[in-house]
Amino acid sequence: MRVDLRAVLALVLTLGAPAISHANGTGLGAPVPLGQATLRFLGFEVYTATLHTEGADQFDWDRPLSLRLDYARGFSAEDLLQGTRKELQRIEGTRSDQPEMLKKLATCFRAVGDGDHYVAVSTTPDTVEMRLNGARTCRVSHPDLRKRFLGIWLSPNSRSARLSAQLRGE
Repeated sequence: MRVDLRAVLALVLTLGAPAISHANGTGLGAPVPLGQATLRFLGFEVYTATLHTEGADQFDWDRPLSLRLDYARGFSAEDLLQGTRKELQRIEGTRSDQPEMLKKLATCFRAVGDGDHYVAVSTTPDTVEMRLNGARTCRVSHPDLRKRFLGIWLSPNSRSARLSAQLRGE
């Protein structure tokens, strides 16, 4: 029996890649922390967000990003989806492809409680993978998804410009 060493090597590299990229919890191969901020509502902590970028110490929409949210409060999957919908509409207005994008993102959300964490990883401008407590919940592809979805937290037009600036390391 003849073994194709290139095929075996490709299989080993393919199987090993997710373990390497997710071993650090960010989903990035060479994560660099940019910033961290805590969102509070009426004095109560809602979540702490942490942003990493791939191999650079400056924020750039063109680089892979990883955003982690550590929750201090519980929310249903529907709460998370509706919050996403409201913030997208507030930031970018109503766009014709929003319903399609939100339908895709709906597959990502699960209920969260105190101590749970979501990590949203975007390695290309059009994709976001989400993990809840380390388990992948989805991988979504949609035009300009990184900037549109992660813009909820990172855009200068986000609900909290101060929190966004802190996350971007400014």
